[in-house]
Amino acid sequence: EFDLVVSDIEMPRMNGFDLTARIRADRKLKDLPVVLVTALDTREDREHGIDVGANAYIVKSSFEQSNLVEVVKRLI
Repeated sequence: EFDLVVSDIEMPRMNGFDLTARIRADRKLKDLPVVLVTALDTREDREHGIDVGANAYIVKSSFEQSNLVEVVKRLI
């Protein structure tokens, strides 16, 4: 069992967008919070992340550990 998934978007074999969409499509996992942490910083990438069901989208260039911790606290 998992309380939350933190995923990068750019990964081999399956990207974080696809992973999030698969989590949302799975009856057992559909409510699992997903946080995408990525270097992709365009508006289109952010919108795509939210469209596939990510609960949060954090850009690595502006990454602060306290921000991630606050997002995790809010989601679990």
